[in-house]
Amino acid sequence: MKKYIIITGSPRKEGNSDKIAAQCEAQLKAAGFATEVFRIEDKKVGSCQACEYCKTHDGCVQKDDASAVIEELKNCAGAVFVAPIYFGSVPGTCKVLTDRFYSMFNPAKGMAAPDPAKKLGIVLTCGGSPEEAVRPAGEFINTCFALAGFGDHKTLVFPGENPKDAFAGNEDYQKQIEELGKWLAE
Repeated sequence: MKKYIIITGSPRKEGNSDKIAAQCEAQLKAAGFATEVFRIEDKKVGSCQACEYCKTHDGCVQKDDASAVIEELKNCAGAVFVAPIYFGSVPGTCKVLTDRFYSMFNPAKGMAAPDPAKKLGIVLTCGGSPEEAVRPAGEFINTCFALAGFGDHKTLVFPGENPKDAFAGNEDYQKQIEELGKWLAE
């Protein structure tokens, strides 16, 4: 069975990111995919040590939850990345995880070519930032996932999502997640 990894990067439990992830997970399961939710705040994710171990060995020297999900990302059908935007970027915990993607970047050992069939859904929520100010954060996440072989992506930005229950009360955003789920399942 093909699998989707859903990564959530909000420190807030049961907030907008978790609710968006739950809707994505339900849709992907209904379409016949296995899913795994990787909630960064609940995992052990160490910072990249810049030790270069990964350049002469397979994977990272750290054997934590980040190493495990990175291995799964290499072989999954696709992924969904959901996070709030803080001061123009994803939270620091998200950056710590994506820094660990460095272990997949090794031109000397060969790199995964982006596969157009391997899809990435990026959903970013923010308080008052206009959508165009948030887009660079989405492109950064897309670049990180391209290292894992993801070749096609769609980014959704939901401004005005600061209150904890904002997504649950916004039918337009829920419809956009439904459309994203359909695209991911194609």
